[in-house]
Amino acid sequence: MKLTVFGNNATCPEAGGACSCFLVETEGKRILLDMGCGSLPRLQCQVDLAKLDLIVISHLHFDHFGDLFCAKYQLETRAARGEKLRSITLCSPALPDWAAGELLSNGVFSHMTVADGGEYRLGPVELTFFRVPHLVESYAVRLRAEDKIFTYSGDSAACDALTQAAWGADCFLCEASLVDGQQSEAGHHLLAQQAGRIAAEAGAGQLLLTHYHSADSRQVLAQAGKQFPVARLTRIGDSVMI
Repeated sequence: MKLTVFGNNATCPEAGGACSCFLVETEGKRILLDMGCGSLPRLQCQVDLAKLDLIVISHLHFDHFGDLFCAKYQLETRAARGEKLRSITLCSPALPDWAAGELLSNGVFSHMTVADGGEYRLGPVELTFFRVPHLVESYAVRLRAEDKIFTYSGDSAACDALTQAAWGADCFLCEASLVDGQQSEAGHHLLAQQAGRIAAEAGAGQLLLTHYHSADSRQVLAQAGKQFPVARLTRIGDSVMI
């Protein structure tokens, strides 16, 4: 199982950066987790969008699905120019009418609305969704394949559901938006030390930190590391074998 990072910035893309976007390659499948603002140009350098097998959107904030609209335009344009493309399964929370109108026309995506405890199977790959607290409906994703477990937090405050999603994971990709003293968003984002604590409580094998502000990166790593000593920062462009 291989994870590649195409975006990891918090809230909005930094100069030269990109928001949440991660590719999992396993069992011959390509599964994209989120497609935040700024990630699409980076993604296209390595991946033909038409060859994605599944796109999972954790929640409907633009730093997690903003570039999905441009991806849809690219694919429908290619189809209009005569290319034979198959529909790509899109798993997300329920789409409002305006987003559904944009994303679900012309057969580019085949949409599945996710729910707490919901499951989706892509051949031998199993995905389970856990609703977590955020400003909008948001899900952590637990992926099982190749006798490995990979969990992605999406955006979340600390909660039992997130610990459950990460339980026994070989790799836990977790948001770490905040550092000590930044409490104003603690009801819907994680402090770095909370990310470390959840990984430790869940018995995760690896902790990869994402959705952090670059200016805080040293504090993020240090504070998460107090709870989970082998925590690592994600870097855009990096690939990790799980």
